[in-house]
Amino acid sequence: MTHRRAHGRGMVWMVPALLLAAGPALADPASGPPPDPEHGKALFRACALCHTLTPDGGNRAGPTLWGLFGRPAGSVPGYRYSDALKNSGIVWDETTVSRLFEAGPDTVTPGSKMPLQTIPSPSDRADLLAYLREVTTPP
Repeated sequence: MTHRRAHGRGMVWMVPALLLAAGPALADPASGPPPDPEHGKALFRACALCHTLTPDGGNRAGPTLWGLFGRPAGSVPGYRYSDALKNSGIVWDETTVSRLFEAGPDTVTPGSKMPLQTIPSPSDRADLLAYLREVTTPP
């Protein structure tokens, strides 16, 4: 995950040592091994500062991710979203979440409050998505 200076925030988001130690990227998910939710769990540790994963986890600096897939962006009750995100028309699915981390929030959700970060590796994104799908989908 790479982090860039957040516009207007005056602080630089540091790359967690955990991600630096993650090692080389796995093969392309389309031709390589299936996504690894355990690796996705390790990648999510950097996100856990701002997001919870359970229905009762509440909101932090970012909204809970419980029920993420299929949810319109900007729709978690009780969380103060930017107008940009509320009016984005995005519905979160594997494609939109992957694009968010491939291109960065500044490109996918310009004007939102999410710190600017990317996950360049397709296999790392697939692993994170597999983990998120596993832990945020209601039974």
